[in-house]
Amino acid sequence: MAVKKNATAAAESEKAAGVDKSTIEAEKAGNGAQTQPQTADNEPDTVKLIYIGPSLPKAMLKSNSIFEGTREEIKKELEAVLEKFPLVEKLLVPVAGLAEKKDKVRTAGNILNKYYSDIASAASAMLGKEV
Repeated sequence: MAVKKNATAAAESEKAAGVDKSTIEAEKAGNGAQTQPQTADNEPDTVKLIYIGPSLPKAMLKSNSIFEGTREEIKKELEAVLEKFPLVEKLLVPVAGLAEKKDKVRTAGNILNKYYSDIASAASAMLGKEV
């Protein structure tokens, strides 16, 4: 019976202090529900992408270049490069998946490896024409 009295006394003291258990439990349940910061509905999400293809001639684009912004902003920044080398867009990957994508670029028979090879060939051809 002493346990019941202590539990009842604790509940009464919490109530007297203005603490409501349902509020505390709701706050605990709400913690961690929002893992990402809130953004305005009209604000596009920013991403961090890295180019995992070969470096392009005339310092157009270096391998492992990192870009941050919306996808549209990144495409606009790389507009001149994408005009000459459209496959570059396929080798812009999220930083979070970098290790997996780098492995695929090195693996023969994988589509990312094919894109890499095609860009390297086009870059070599571009250099050959200018010499």
